[in-house]
Amino acid sequence: MPVYTDEGRMQYEGHPTPQVLGLGDSWFWYHVNNLLIPVSQLWAPEKIVLTQGGAGADAVELAEGGKRTAFRRVLRGSPNLQAVLLSAGGNDFAGVTDMFRILVKNGSNAQKGEDCFIASELNALMYIEVLGAYRTLVGDVERLRPEALVFVHNYDYAVPTGIGLFGGMGHWLKEPMDRVGIPAGLQQAAVNHLMDTFSDALVQLQSEYPEHVILVDSTGILGAGDWANELHPTAGGFDKLVAQAWTRPLMDNLPPN
Repeated sequence: MPVYTDEGRMQYEGHPTPQVLGLGDSWFWYHVNNLLIPVSQLWAPEKIVLTQGGAGADAVELAEGGKRTAFRRVLRGSPNLQAVLLSAGGNDFAGVTDMFRILVKNGSNAQKGEDCFIASELNALMYIEVLGAYRTLVGDVERLRPEALVFVHNYDYAVPTGIGLFGGMGHWLKEPMDRVGIPAGLQQAAVNHLMDTFSDALVQLQSEYPEHVILVDSTGILGAGDWANELHPTAGGFDKLVAQAWTRPLMDNLPPN
């Protein structure tokens, strides 16, 4: 069973509503493979999975306007929904514009990963904007479909190689750090600190909704060869993340069909 990205097609093929609803960024939409494809194959017979959002979506965008309206509509109309999977945050802090906001203006003297960031800006982004967006979405699930569990994840420690889509140059991690003079040897530590701060925000979310939210910790699983570019795993990398991080939380918490 494919992961449906079109609600109309799902219904046309005889599936009125999903059992699993994904709302997220390119980790749910990436070409060839993504997180939802191997997730959908965990069950036999497979659960019906519908995904919303889109490549490039950030957490704040998903929690407002038309995307939130569509999300709430599916929640209301899906009486068989068992789980909501959220994937968002990376586009809020990666990329030249977003990273410039949180990076120090001159990183040439940085000694540790945390030295590369303006702490107040990083905390505002993670704990006010991104966490606030997650609270909005989890609150929607809690009110409209309280029997459904919400699964969130924290990506992994991306490698700042400068590689973008299809092998071209990217601008997500390495380029903004190069521009502010962060030494090449410190850039991985900076990315790790960024991801750890994001993870801490998700831990906070889970503590606020202990009956509804399950944090899938997927950090430390991928090696350098498992990344297709600065932000996205290879097809095998996505399979690896699901096998090692997602399978047990999903299988332990979701009933069979």
